[in-house]
Parts: sequence; structure tokens; C-alpha cells
Amino acid sequence: MPSDRELTCRDCGASFVFTAGEQEFYASKGLQHDPVRCPACRANRKAMRPEDRELAPSYGTYVSWGGRTPRQLHVATCAKCQQMTEVPFLPRGDRPVFCSGCYNAVREEQEAEEEAAAARLAAQISGSGHQSERPEGAGPAESLTLTS
Repeated sequence: MPSDRELTCRDCGASFVFTAGEQEFYASKGLQHDPVRCPACRANRKAMRPEDRELAPSYGTYVSWGGRTPRQLHVATCAKCQQMTEVPFLPRGDRPVFCSGCYNAVREEQEAEEEAAAARLAAQISGSGHQSERPEGAGPAESLTLTS
């Protein structure tokens, strides 16, 4: 069981407590290093505009973004569940916007409808009578004869 530890802030030099609860949270997220800034300096750094943050010492690259600038997110209301969500594009208003959970559900519904339509078309073709067809690009040995 972790115990509270006193650490020193890299930016201001003040001492701060890294609580046992914070240590457990860090471990649950897979974070292997202790924080190097006190809560106040972390909040100040987080509040900086991105262009100002570039001037501050960074001690490494943005690992989660591979050194690229993170995408700007826009707040929108999900057209299905009415919950607030963030999307990486500016909603135009002429098309519905979905949260990720509803988007996945809508996409699955559309795929199921497309599969059902394809099955109906295949059944309609197979039940349409006697025909002999050759698929495009098929040689004589690959000809299909459909009979009912």
C-alpha cells in the first residue's frame, strides 16, 4: 500500500505531497513516473495557450500526439441521445452529429440494412427465372447458368 510522499516542484521549487490516492490513480493509468510539478504549476502550465506552452521548457515531445499539434475539438449535441460530445470537425448544422457510441450504433444499423438489401437482391435474382450470364471478365469456363 503506497503512503504519502513529499516531492519538490521542478518549476517553483516548492514541496508538495503526492498522496497515496494519487499514486494509486497514476498506477491505474499505467503512469510510471511521479509528477514533477506541484498542482499549482501543473494548472498554470495546462492553462497556457499552446503557442506560449512551446516557449516553456517541455522536457520531451507530446507522446500522445507524436509531436503533432492536437486536433481542435468542437462541442456538439448528439442527434440521437442529446448528450454533449466533442467532435474533431466544425458541425455545419445540415447533417446530424453523433457521439461515438451512437455513431457506432447508427453505422451498425446501416450495415445491417445494406446486408438485408443485398440478400433481397440476391434472392430476387436467383428467383427470376432461367438465364445464362457470364460475370464481367470471366472466361468461358467461369460462365454461370441460373435455372429455376
